[in-house]
Amino acid sequence: MTNSGKKLIRPPFPLFTKFPSRIERAGYKLYNYLDNSLYPVRPFYFGAAVAASTAYFTRFEDSSKLLQLVPKIGESAVSQYVRLCAVSLSTAYLPVFFSRFVLRHFYFKYKKWLYENPKNPSTLTKMIRSLLSLTPPRLKSCDALLPSLPVPALEDTVERFTKLYALFKDNYVTGFWETYAYHYSRSSLLINSSVAHVDLFSDIPATQAVRAAHIVYIEFLSQLSIDRQTYSPLGGGLVCARHYDKMYAVSRVPGKTVDHLDNYGISRHVIVLHDGGIYRIDVVDENDRIYSVDQLSDVFIELLTRPDTKVEGAEGRIPALTHDKRNDWHMNRRRFFESIPKNKKALKEIETAAFVIVLSPVNDWDYDQENPDTLSRFMKSMLTGEGANRWVDKSLNYIIGKNGRCGGTTEHSIADGSEFDHIMENFVWMENDIINYPPLDVQIAREKSFNITEAKERGVKFAERIEIEVSEEMATEISRCFSTHEEAASDVDMASLIYRGWGKGRIKKCGCSPDAFVQMAIQLANYRDQGRFVLTYEPASSRFYANSRTETLRSVTDESCEFVRAMEDGGKTDRCTRASLLRKACELHSTHNRDCMVNKGVDRHLFVLFVMSQATGTSSPFLNHYIQQEWLLSTSHVPNVTNTMKEDNEFSDKSWLGASFGAVAKTGYGICYRFAGNHSICAHISSYHSAKNTDSQRFRANLEKAFEDLSTLFD
Repeated sequence: MTNSGKKLIRPPFPLFTKFPSRIERAGYKLYNYLDNSLYPVRPFYFGAAVAASTAYFTRFEDSSKLLQLVPKIGESAVSQYVRLCAVSLSTAYLPVFFSRFVLRHFYFKYKKWLYENPKNPSTLTKMIRSLLSLTPPRLKSCDALLPSLPVPALEDTVERFTKLYALFKDNYVTGFWETYAYHYSRSSLLINSSVAHVDLFSDIPATQAVRAAHIVYIEFLSQLSIDRQTYSPLGGGLVCARHYDKMYAVSRVPGKTVDHLDNYGISRHVIVLHDGGIYRIDVVDENDRIYSVDQLSDVFIELLTRPDTKVEGAEGRIPALTHDKRNDWHMNRRRFFESIPKNKKALKEIETAAFVIVLSPVNDWDYDQENPDTLSRFMKSMLTGEGANRWVDKSLNYIIGKNGRCGGTTEHSIADGSEFDHIMENFVWMENDIINYPPLDVQIAREKSFNITEAKERGVKFAERIEIEVSEEMATEISRCFSTHEEAASDVDMASLIYRGWGKGRIKKCGCSPDAFVQMAIQLANYRDQGRFVLTYEPASSRFYANSRTETLRSVTDESCEFVRAMEDGGKTDRCTRASLLRKACELHSTHNRDCMVNKGVDRHLFVLFVMSQATGTSSPFLNHYIQQEWLLSTSHVPNVTNTMKEDNEFSDKSWLGASFGAVAKTGYGICYRFAGNHSICAHISSYHSAKNTDSQRFRANLEKAFEDLSTLFD
């Protein structure tokens, strides 16, 4: 159902109406494989070339010199046919091979454009960018063409072992990073690893049922679009898209010492947590037709209006088990689920779901410009949960409050910011421009007059309760997990800042990179807050290489320190000099960011060297010291990756409020920020009440003051 009252806008992905059968899915998976293997030549044209070659060699079999170069393998008709097909295929594939060779070794290795002015690129960059204009890539068309991540030169035993390992991997970092930075951790996922987000400055008014229906419909189509590779790739195919496959129908399975991901491809159903109960909702009917938004609204209205749905006691807090430390959850999963057939079946239904929907009774989630703590509570709730209303292992949990406001929690090992942002920006695009919302009074009237019989006639299947057998021993563990998480959640100190003085447009006019500008503001705020410079982490994308994720961008430099000291010298440094120092620090930060993008960073390589040193029994005091360093400032910029969200002028209230994560160090801060168009900077600051040296509200005030002070340098 599209917005008929608005100008027709192309959706970010096809609005599928049917769920693929196994045969259909196998068919488009085969086509995708061929398309990815032949790109930039499409399978149709390759097939036509094979047919033309076959026809030519059949007609001129006796006179073709090329065919005569291939020795006969027998006198039978079958052997002659095989010989003819082999020559025809080789002839047709030769231009494909040459095109892919040029793309892999020249087009995708060309990175000079990163260091050029994007508004005035060089002639060479313009020529190279035009190469793929005739055959725009699909989601994963270019993945096999991206260069492998090279190993930097360093001659020692561990390095030689690393280079040997890299010969058998397209990326020598990612496997180790996912295993040892994420899956090897035994800490609970919420707060320590998972990331959270909230919705928009001002949502389209909706009831809880209607909002849930929209989220399920949009994200279900997103799942199918990624599986079909009809999702538009970022950067025109220049960046790796391999991790999108882990966004939906994925569950992180706890292990005794290390976790792993179970990927179920695509799923027909979602899991809903409501009033302590766990429910299964099918998103397609028995004929594989995908339910419409109206039909899904019926399903959620029926569930929300069911009498006596409240599940009390331990049985209503079963998801609390997933909040536990990973080794303890591993043991409880084996004891209470895998060893009990009924519970094992229930667990399978939960883990194979596309994602989880949480219907929360909270009615005051919101953004209030006059009261920033309203948003702080909203964001903290998304990050920590309430102790039993997340199935933490699932890749995606979407939470909808009673007032229709929504957010989510994402398991971080599956992917990084670029994938999460892409999903979110497409969701906002669909919400604001594609899918229609009836007026709120119409929604409320429909729910009041809801008739189950009429809803059944509209062909919907209602939510089914998933029963789980809870023993006394299991109840004790549920209670322990719930209490432990409540204590951890209460320790989180969250402060949200929506700075509405100006946005990235003004920063660019000052001659600074917006991201670098905010990083320098964070450095100034932290110096005022802590009285010293600390190790600062910011993730930089390394997606230009196959199967890559991120590299560490270190924000503290001699130049950033010089700028901060100049700001704090009691007026000894004049405004022009301070502005010059700021630009210099920002320029260096931007250069380091580009360096990280083209494999000139150091941290991921040092991380792999440490892992290899442990594996080979090689002692390295330097690597041991490196790995033990604490990132007292952990920061992350949520970029605009699609450039499709309209966020300025009359659309400013449709901006996304951003995301957050827990502080990495117990005595440090976690700061996640994004630019809401040219009108605002959204920053979310986390720390822990138990730390005597941190205070998120204090840091928020320092950061807001830093924004204002930096702005005055260019007045």
